[in-house]
Amino acid sequence: MKLLTVAEAAKYANVSEPTIRRRIEAGELDGVKDGTLLKVRLTDLERVFPSPNRVPVPTRPCRVLAISNQKGGVGKTSTAVNLAAALAQQSRVLAIDCDPQGNMTQAFGVNADALDMTTYNILDEPARASWAILKPIDTLPNLSLIGANLELAAADVKLASAVMRETRLRQAIEPLGAGFDFIVLDCPPSLGLPTINALMAATEVIIPVSPGKFSLAGVRNLFDSIGEVRKFNTALAAPKALRNAWDTTNAASAVSESLEKAFGKDLLTTIIPRSVKVTEAQMQDSPILLYLETLPPSARQSDRAGAAYLALAEEVRHG
Repeated sequence: MKLLTVAEAAKYANVSEPTIRRRIEAGELDGVKDGTLLKVRLTDLERVFPSPNRVPVPTRPCRVLAISNQKGGVGKTSTAVNLAAALAQQSRVLAIDCDPQGNMTQAFGVNADALDMTTYNILDEPARASWAILKPIDTLPNLSLIGANLELAAADVKLASAVMRETRLRQAIEPLGAGFDFIVLDCPPSLGLPTINALMAATEVIIPVSPGKFSLAGVRNLFDSIGEVRKFNTALAAPKALRNAWDTTNAASAVSESLEKAFGKDLLTTIIPRSVKVTEAQMQDSPILLYLETLPPSARQSDRAGAAYLALAEEVRHG
């Protein structure tokens, strides 16, 4: 069942958004709540607007986003978790934990140590990838997860002599692409086999950068590595940088200027502000958008990070 947002429905039917909303209010179209969004069924839309001039709904292949930085502590996992959750408000998302620490897995409320199948297993046997998919959060039905735990740390040794070991993850997720709009990969802060597999499988890379003296060092190292990977993965676009946990200090301003010079148009315009709520959400094993829903309205309104992740999702979606 294909669902369209009000904006998509208006574009498809060549009418205005108020027209779509009026038809919903009049009962001519059935409004369907999809998370926080109001949508309509494509079949209903075609019944109400049987015009030959309808604009076809564009389809786009699954996009694979690797969230990576070789420096630790820059918010890779918080970016991957909260971006995946924000994208899942409107799109079908598969989050894959590629870090042996399993922090992404835990952030979605899953006990990493209790998993029967993990990212390690799909690197070992790519054909079994669909068996490892979980639905971690009932209130985010568009979100799926392949988790990880410390077993993944053995991948470099276990797969040392494996054929095409750098493309195992790509082999695993290619058959899954038809079922998802986005696949989000949380990479570890090292250039081992899991990270190489993620970059070889990705179509895009987002590099979170936090303000700090050494924050650009990991970016430079990763930039060189991505350049090497792009020789073999021609589908991988130029990396984009994300200013994460940002503040108004002089250090942040200096780093921002350096990023603007280095990335130009590939510096994402969305800035994720530093927020204690992001940390609190992590402590509750929850994406910030769901955590904020548990707080009083005043606490929700005072936080800017949740809205920033939604804005980031929109920028990525239309990028």
